Amino acid sequence: MIKSKFSLIDRRKKSPESASEDVEKTRRPRRSQVDVEKAVLNAASSLIEELGFAKVTLTGISRRAEIESTVFYRRYNNLDDLFDQYVRKFDYWLSSLAEIMPSDLSDEDSFKWIFKNLANTLYKNKGMQQLLIWELSDDNPTTRRTAGLREIVNEPFLRMLENCFKDSKIDINVITALLISGIYYLILHQNISTFCEVDFSSKKGKQRLEAGIDQYATILFAHLNRQKEKEEIANRLREEGVSEEVISRCLNSSKE
Repeated sequence: MIKSKFSLIDRRKKSPESASEDVEKTRRPRRSQVDVEKAVLNAASSLIEELGFAKVTLTGISRRAEIESTVFYRRYNNLDDLFDQYVRKFDYWLSSLAEIMPSDLSDEDSFKWIFKNLANTLYKNKGMQQLLIWELSDDNPTTRRTAGLREIVNEPFLRMLENCFKDSKIDINVITALLISGIYYLILHQNISTFCEVDFSSKKGKQRLEAGIDQYATILFAHLNRQKEKEEIANRLREEGVSEEVISRCLNSSKE
């Protein structure tokens, strides 16, 4: 009987070789620095998209990236340092759209293309959505830098619009600001409720937003073209020696 008990124990005991194999199975493969940094950024990205910047913690990132906090601090000074590096991929967001825009478009079609692609990209980019929310809710060096740098890199786009609308009496900077901020808000607000009875989270709502951008641009450029036509008429009348009083009266009567 005693012998049989010892035999049972022996069968249950694992050999040193078997125990070593189990350790190898549970031991995490050694990762390179590049792999660790990628894991940290991927963990930060997924948590930011799910929770927003304000709710992301170092503990949460460490768990999802499967690293110790000491490993994190070898690469980043703190959580803000990680956030600052993470958001840099959005620095050239709008200007990068302009770079891939077809070169054979008219001014009006270029305007439509930029803003429709801005909306479509923001719909898909949860990280950028969270960054915009963070900028509105938290004044810190990173949010100030991202907002300020976005202004700088968007200058060529604004100069292009200013040149297109020069002498038109249209404040294209404010018009552009209203359009961009409107797109931002409607997309950030899409899961809260409808807006002006439109569900911008639905496929139909997204299509209506695109159509609205087209209509917005059509009205804007139609107004611009009318102003240019009036200016051409005024210049021809001046060449014919018509007084400014008569020119002004003729142009003003055409508004009625």
